[in-house]
Amino acid sequence: MATMTDIIEKFIKDLMEEDNSIQIQRNELANLFSCAPSQINYVLTTRFTIDRGYYIESKKGGGGYVQIEKIRKK
Repeated sequence: MATMTDIIEKFIKDLMEEDNSIQIQRNELANLFSCAPSQINYVLTTRFTIDRGYYIESKKGGGGYVQIEKIRKK
């Protein structure tokens, strides 16, 4: 059975199917999955790393967002 971490990772990857870059709001994603924003942070820092071919830019605060980009390998 898939863990919450696996489910969130798949959801984000599905969002990225058509585009190599997405912008999400951590709190909205946490609300969608009924989890704490720290769970979203965990997924981002363990499943979307440079080693796995992703670059993450994050802005915290009122209008904060997380930008995830899939890095194209040469």
